[in-house]
Amino acid sequence: MKTYQKIIIAGVICGIGLGAVLWLRKGEEKAKGQEKEPTPVEAVQAKSGTILRRVSTVGTLSAIQSVVLRPEVNGKIEKIYFQEGERVKAGEPLFKINDALYKAKLKEAEARLALNKEEYNRAVKLLEKNFGTLQQRDKAFAEVQMSEANVDEAKIRLEDTVIKAPFEGVMGLSNVSVGAFVSESVELVNIVDLDPINVDFSIPESYLPYVHPGDIVDITIEDYDILPVEATITAISPEIDEATRTVTLRAKMENKELSYRPGEFARVLVLAGKINDAVLVPETAIEREGDEEYVMLVTDNIAVRSTVSTGMHDGNEVEITHGVKAGDLVITAGQFKVHDGDEVTVVNQNPEKQD
Repeated sequence: MKTYQKIIIAGVICGIGLGAVLWLRKGEEKAKGQEKEPTPVEAVQAKSGTILRRVSTVGTLSAIQSVVLRPEVNGKIEKIYFQEGERVKAGEPLFKINDALYKAKLKEAEARLALNKEEYNRAVKLLEKNFGTLQQRDKAFAEVQMSEANVDEAKIRLEDTVIKAPFEGVMGLSNVSVGAFVSESVELVNIVDLDPINVDFSIPESYLPYVHPGDIVDITIEDYDILPVEATITAISPEIDEATRTVTLRAKMENKELSYRPGEFARVLVLAGKINDAVLVPETAIEREGDEEYVMLVTDNIAVRSTVSTGMHDGNEVEITHGVKAGDLVITAGQFKVHDGDEVTVVNQNPEKQD
């Protein structure tokens, strides 16, 4: 073989060897590049603590007392004493019905009573002289009693010509004017007692053992109150709604300025005692996917997805009722970058001491 041929063959072999070396080195570098570094995350230990049992619900304001006034006698409205929307005291006159007819009936009843009393006295004297009978005396006595009842009725009907406020409250809008003839079926006006005022609301039946009359609830009226107003639970319905599995409660709150009105919408926060030894994690640890809630735990530097059930919220902490135990290491930042089974590294120092 000629020398130049040997040189060419040697060059080809060297080129092939060099190419193989470069190819192997490139494969090694590529394999190294494909190795995934642990994902940095922040995590804290789930802790055991006490949390307030809070129930947030909605309610409706209702009047302590409210009534539509109607006359108890027929007649013409002679006078109206109140201004619509003003506050009146119990017993204040509101309407005056013409009483001429009822005064006349009272006089008639009183005259009949006087006559029957004379007849009774005469019957007694005749009986004492043995000219009368027991039957005549007893009949005269019965007539006196009936006449007395008629007088009492006439007095009541005369008094009923003045319609008074049954309780302290705020007058509504009058449905009649002076000169109108009214009967017992006519609605005159409504009167509403606004201070204090009721708040009616419902809570799930599961909270019933933790609420009692006398407990305080916080009331916020939409677009009116900046801070909640305290109200006191006064009554709990004895029945549970079968459809919603809720129970209705009534609370009472002050309304000195008459700012709140029946029918207004209210937000109600009920404090139903405490939950001891609750498992608590930061709210930032909770992730949601559809209807499912989950957290990412760290076990031996591996991210583990755990479906959870949450309970009460207290500030930035959430109660976990299922899926996490006290002491579990829960990722609070960076969990959106990891998947179940990924290797992670906790970058915050002493995570078990952080809240």
